[in-house]
Amino acid sequence: MKEKLKYLYVFAAGCFWGIISLFLKPLLNMGFTQVQTVTLRCLVAAFILGIVMLVTDKKLFKIKLKDIWCFLGTGLLSLMFFSITYFYSMTYNGVCVAVIFLYTSPVFVMLLSLLLFKEKITSKKIVALILTVAGCAFVSGITGGQAIGAKGILLGICSGFGYALYSIFSRFALRKNYDSMTISFYTFLFCGLGCLPFSEPDRMLMDLSFEANLLILALGFICSVLPYLCYTKGLQYVENSKASIIVAVEPVIASLIGILVYQENITILKILGVLFVLSAVIICSKD
Repeated sequence: MKEKLKYLYVFAAGCFWGIISLFLKPLLNMGFTQVQTVTLRCLVAAFILGIVMLVTDKKLFKIKLKDIWCFLGTGLLSLMFFSITYFYSMTYNGVCVAVIFLYTSPVFVMLLSLLLFKEKITSKKIVALILTVAGCAFVSGITGGQAIGAKGILLGICSGFGYALYSIFSRFALRKNYDSMTISFYTFLFCGLGCLPFSEPDRMLMDLSFEANLLILALGFICSVLPYLCYTKGLQYVENSKASIIVAVEPVIASLIGILVYQENITILKILGVLFVLSAVIICSKD
């Protein structure tokens, strides 16, 4: 594969995740809860991928029972766990602080990849990691002096750790020669089914208007199927530690959406944060 294309997969995933507010905010305004949006997003994404797999290659559904832990890991221990802890982190810590905790994930990815896959921790990765965390802090608008309780810290760290686990479990699945589409399908399926008991399904189905269905379809395809396929595909060629830093372009895109679509204030710190994260991406793309 062309040298830069492998990084483009991961970069594209971050961009797709970054525009999630375009579909998520209207759904929340309609009265859907955060857990309900995760449930619907994952089940719709699994349905879309399932149709594609049926048409293209039914063998993609096949997984070995002894390997199911990889998909339970991506679906329950990663996507479901980090989504729930992240939403609660936003409640206790506020959105800005929650984003910073979430993007401690490259630290966990780097350490776990060192232990499990023998990926080297280089000076470039350390510099890129520092730029990423600092850039996310600036982009999110975090300011000093905010007191964070023990519960808030624990929730924040759990969200970052859960986010990191996708890279780890996906790497194991890829090493077992599973296709990125197979990994993404079972990730969504297990996460959606895992969240279903907590999402008040009867009430959730009653609230599904035509507009809500369109938003959920967009959320499931544009902000779930596409980015997870891109990110998982990228992990075939990019080290976990590098991928986890490159995908941090997500809060940059989210911030730009906030400025351009929702008329949020643009500040010098936000501009500096964008430059920091983009610098980290460039550093990681230099082998």
